[in-house]
Amino acid sequence: MRPLKLTMTAFGPYKDKEIVDFSELKGHRLFVVSGNTGAGKTSIFDAICFALYGEASGEDRNDSRMLRSHFADDQVYTSVDFEFEIKGRTYRVFRQLAHVKAGNKGATGDRHELYGIAGGQEAPLTDRFIISQVDEKLREIIGLTKDQFGQIVMLPQGEFRKLLTSETENKEEILRRIFKTGLYKIVADHLNEKRKQMQQICVELAGIRDYHINNVKGSLSGREGSDLLQVFQQQHYNTYQVMEALDKEVDYYAEQIKQKKQQLQLEMAKYQENTTIYHQAQNVNEQFDLLDQKVTAKQQLIEQEQEFKQKTEQLSLAEQAVHLHVYERQNAEMIEELTRKTKLLEDSLFECLQAETALQTAAKKYAQEEGKAEEREQSVRELDRLQGFLPTVKELNEKQQLVLTLETDTVALSKQLRTVEAELEGKQSERLLTAAQVKELEDKVIHLPNKTEQLNLLRQQATQMQEYISLVQKSKKEQEEEKQHEWAFERTERSYSALENRWIGGQAGLLARHLHDGDSCPVCGSEDHPKKAVVTEDIPTKEELERLRGEKTALEKKYLEAKATLTATARQIQEKQHQVLEQGYSLEGIHEAYLALVQVGKALAEEVKSLRVDSEKLIPLKQSLQTLDSKLDEIRKHKESLANLFNDKKTIYATEKALYDQALSSLPEEVRSLEQLQVRIGEAEQRKMQLEAEWKKAQLQYQEGNERNIKAVAGRDNAESQKNEATANKEKALQSYIDALKQAGFKTEEVYKAAKMTDTAQAELKKQIEQYSTSLAAVSKQIEELSVTLAGKARQDLAVLKQSLQELEQYIESIRSHYIQAENSYDKGVDGKANIAEAENNWQQAEREYQLVKDLYDVVRGENGKKTSFERYLQIEFLEKIIYTANQRLLRMSDGQYYLVRSDRLEKRGKQSGLGFDVFDNYTGQLRDVKTLSGGEKFNASLCLALGMADVIQSYEGGISIETMFIDEGFGSLDEESLNKAIDTLIELQQSGRMIGVISHVQELKQAIPAILEVKKTREGYSYTNFCVS
Repeated sequence: MRPLKLTMTAFGPYKDKEIVDFSELKGHRLFVVSGNTGAGKTSIFDAICFALYGEASGEDRNDSRMLRSHFADDQVYTSVDFEFEIKGRTYRVFRQLAHVKAGNKGATGDRHELYGIAGGQEAPLTDRFIISQVDEKLREIIGLTKDQFGQIVMLPQGEFRKLLTSETENKEEILRRIFKTGLYKIVADHLNEKRKQMQQICVELAGIRDYHINNVKGSLSGREGSDLLQVFQQQHYNTYQVMEALDKEVDYYAEQIKQKKQQLQLEMAKYQENTTIYHQAQNVNEQFDLLDQKVTAKQQLIEQEQEFKQKTEQLSLAEQAVHLHVYERQNAEMIEELTRKTKLLEDSLFECLQAETALQTAAKKYAQEEGKAEEREQSVRELDRLQGFLPTVKELNEKQQLVLTLETDTVALSKQLRTVEAELEGKQSERLLTAAQVKELEDKVIHLPNKTEQLNLLRQQATQMQEYISLVQKSKKEQEEEKQHEWAFERTERSYSALENRWIGGQAGLLARHLHDGDSCPVCGSEDHPKKAVVTEDIPTKEELERLRGEKTALEKKYLEAKATLTATARQIQEKQHQVLEQGYSLEGIHEAYLALVQVGKALAEEVKSLRVDSEKLIPLKQSLQTLDSKLDEIRKHKESLANLFNDKKTIYATEKALYDQALSSLPEEVRSLEQLQVRIGEAEQRKMQLEAEWKKAQLQYQEGNERNIKAVAGRDNAESQKNEATANKEKALQSYIDALKQAGFKTEEVYKAAKMTDTAQAELKKQIEQYSTSLAAVSKQIEELSVTLAGKARQDLAVLKQSLQELEQYIESIRSHYIQAENSYDKGVDGKANIAEAENNWQQAEREYQLVKDLYDVVRGENGKKTSFERYLQIEFLEKIIYTANQRLLRMSDGQYYLVRSDRLEKRGKQSGLGFDVFDNYTGQLRDVKTLSGGEKFNASLCLALGMADVIQSYEGGISIETMFIDEGFGSLDEESLNKAIDTLIELQQSGRMIGVISHVQELKQAIPAILEVKKTREGYSYTNFCVS
């Protein structure tokens, strides 16, 4: 990056617009920025850094609001316009600070713009001129972050020597920001979280395994004498013991299932045989019951014989009456026909009377309407007169509607214009308030990353302390248990030894009882037995000895397990002690330190939570601010459009209103209104139509009345003829019906009607007679067959047979119950075994994975002899290269006396090491701390480090072009010889193509460098600049 032109307005000590044109250097690449203290030399560097990154160059000036000039007028905005060149391309960046003008509630004027310049033409390099897009594009162009820029391009006051003399943590943070090694710290944190997760998974899987073991214990450990019961009665047992005993338990229940199944099959065969006998006896008894029922049924049928003889005679009469139905129906039809014809004649006579009356009324109305001919002609003339005014009045009405529409539109536009103006004012106020809120939240949220990192560190420390405290408490409890198990074991061991000696002595006495002189001893082979053992009375049995040995073995196992557990806990305590000490805490008062740390962590967590809430609020507020800016532009355009439209509408309305008034005055008063004219025309049309309709109606009614009278007379004559014919037909049908009754043998019509039956009733009666005959024959045959079948048989006692079946059934259910219990226990054993095996396998696999993750985490976090994490290892590699490059210049500047060496000494309190600096003095042949160097020596070393870092970054970031360096630091601390060597170093850098700007008060430096940018103060207090090039 090479500066071309810097324009500062109301910036720092510069009141108005101040231009620094670097083209005035005329080819000089090395220049001095000179001026009195407070004149504004550093402000030039701040302006360049603000243009590129939106912040000043030093940490003590990182609040951009402090950059505004106190001398500036209220109406002048603070801004920086900076032109620069990178890799042959020219760019211009413009930044303007927002501030609250007098009379305003919020800050306004915030601007961020970036252009590319080619052929004298500027082109925007971002889609939108917003701070995020401009900052991102500038980082892409320059290739350096603000931190990197401050270490290798612009070296500000107070921060030049940080890399040389600061603590290890500060160096680590500097190298992390510059070389972006923070990723590996994130990896370590991720591995730590993974370690905790795997540890928790192991605990959970162990709990699942214990859960399945407890299930087996609850469901299968109740059988007396089982190995599984003995295992669970132990105070401590392992998974292998449970699985081995469970195998035996499953085998036991498998054998039980086999035995019960065979017994169940045998008893079921007996049950089937007895069931067959019972059903055979039951069938014989049912047949005897059926024979009794059939005998009773036959007797009931015989008793109904007389009733069915009467039903047979009734059916015969009904069949004879069927042939007379046709004569009866013809007689009824003729009576009905005579009734209809009589009614028709009566109706015809009434219609004749009505038709004659209507004809007389119609003739009278016809005469009246015929006399209104003149009145009908007058209504036609009145309608023609009124319709003659209609076209003119319609045209006038259209003009009136147009005028009313224009008037309504004008009023509406005026109202809309006032509404838009009010909305514009409201949105402007809302925009000012939102901008202030965004600024306030941005000032708060800027601290969130550091606070979050601090909180994570505190949580990690608190977790380690809590784990240490818990392990110490656990160790105390385990020590007590170990002592109890040791005491019990030693007591039992002493008892066993005494009992064993007694048993051995007793066995020797029993053996000696059978020894005689001359016989060989089965133990030693001697034939002489001078002193034989004596048999005691209380010799313990072999079983007593074995029982006590079992107790001793069990207690010894418990003691060893407790001892192993205590040892494992001690190792964990040692590990946690190391971690706690590494964090810088003392083990004394660790509980109080933990409580204090928790309180600090809670306060910090609340602060981080509040900042995260503010950060979440900031995003919608920024979006709202952008939306408000767009909305304000839209409202302003809408207001301008409405104002133009309102003026146009107002002019048109005035013109059309004048034309309407002129046309209205030319018409008579009574026809000016289209509505009234149309009403009058409608009334005239209605009157005309009414007169014509009444005339036509009178003509039609007279014609219809005449025709109706003629038809009524003809209908009356026809009805009289039809009635006479119907009377003759009726008499003829009646005589035929009487003759048929006599011929069929029915004395009267009542006898005939009593014998009549419907087809359905007749069929039903016939069906009943047939069913009776069939049922009687069937019952007789069934009685005969059952008598043959039951010959020689007798009824059986079913209660005795059923009792025997029930007793056998209960016995079978008892066997089945034991069989099902054995099956359930077998299934529980198989399932429990599978579940425990699976849980144990999962736990072992998780434990292996946990150990792998833990080992990897220890490697990455630096749990080694040198206390070097993986991130620190990479930073050391970068630092070694920086030191190597820096020493090439430092040896020349110190006449070979000094060169820098990276220190491997361990830091205090177990902190990570490897980033410290020592200096080797060739005059004394010894290493010493860089802090023992003089001020001038520190300046030389810091300058060489900065140049070395620039070379290393440029070698790793091939796309970065470092063509400029600004130094704002104390050359005044150097003696004449060191100053000359520093100047030679700067000239050497200049010859390599870099532009170098130095802020200094040293007269020798100004004399040695021909180009000077002078910064001077006026009597009013503000400053100005000018180049002096010799």
